[in-house]
Amino acid sequence: MNFEMDLGPFKAVPWVWLIVFIFLSLTDWVDGFLARKLNAKSVLGAHLDAISDVVLLVIAVTCVLAVFAVDSLTTFERWFYVGLLVFCSGTRMSMNLFAKKYHGVANMLHSYPQKTFAASCYVAAGYWALIRDLPWWSAAIIVALTLWGAIDEIIYCARAAKYDVNFKGHGFQKYETRKK
Repeated sequence: MNFEMDLGPFKAVPWVWLIVFIFLSLTDWVDGFLARKLNAKSVLGAHLDAISDVVLLVIAVTCVLAVFAVDSLTTFERWFYVGLLVFCSGTRMSMNLFAKKYHGVANMLHSYPQKTFAASCYVAAGYWALIRDLPWWSAAIIVALTLWGAIDEIIYCARAAKYDVNFKGHGFQKYETRKK
């Protein structure tokens, strides 16, 4: 992670970290793409995919906090971003509990709100590493997207008659609601 190069507006680009991060992000995308194309879906695969998403994001953001931005952050800012990491990871993992409670399946949806949240986390981690700073507005965007995805998934779990892990999200796809 210490192999760096100054590039004008960027303080120092951590090339090794950036290449590994992009590689891991792409393998996650390729895994999902191939699973859908080859119809190689399984409950275990869905669980492992959800867990690997959270683990990749936790590792990426932890590296940014520990290595790239730790010198420029105050103690409050460090704890704020650690709290942000715990909040986002906890929210994502708690969606398993809602799915388990309402549908007997501990899984997370692959909805557009969740995909938007995940993509924004990948972009934010890369952005934070490049600029070696953690702007408050980027954290606000992450929190907003986390809440959008969580609320969308909670409503779906509570109202849907049948659980579909590939539900696209409210406003994107209709679904059959439970009978009262």
